[in-house]
Amino acid sequence: MLIATNIPQTSLTTQTVSATSGPQAPVTQTTERSGFTIQTSAPTAEAIYADYDFTNISPDEIDDMADRLREAGVYEFSDMMMLETRGTRFQQHLCDCLYEAGITNSRSFDGAQKSDVIASFTFQIEMSRRAGDPTEFAQKSLDRLEEIHAQAQADRAKAQAVPSRAAPPPALAQSLLGFMAQSG
Repeated sequence: MLIATNIPQTSLTTQTVSATSGPQAPVTQTTERSGFTIQTSAPTAEAIYADYDFTNISPDEIDDMADRLREAGVYEFSDMMMLETRGTRFQQHLCDCLYEAGITNSRSFDGAQKSDVIASFTFQIEMSRRAGDPTEFAQKSLDRLEEIHAQAQADRAKAQAVPSRAAPPPALAQSLLGFMAQSG
């Protein structure tokens, strides 16, 4: 019988949260190898939002963002309902209903077409004001969306400001090679 003694022992544990246990904690995975522990957590809502630009976002991307937030356990219903109504799944459903009611001639909807969601909320509020309709809920939604967008922009800028581990400048590399050649 052949026994491999050099293979490190590995254990993987996953902590999950019940759907009925109140606020959800991030799912944590821990991997242990030869005394080292690597711990990864599900992304935060802020990290997910940072991947999207609400001034240039498609309905497909809105649905993708909502799915990622659900998977990470950080989906906020009140935040997302204002956005998901602009996602492909909801918009395609509207197109289907309008077609079946005979109001439109086509079921087609382009979920890849990007738009400025913040501007659309602003336009919606302005149209409601002109019609004398209430705007409080829409204004609260816009305020929250602008807050999420500002945080996402700040997070993207912060991530871009992190210095990369680039190769050393050629002069430094030549100096190091020269030093190694002299000492060798």
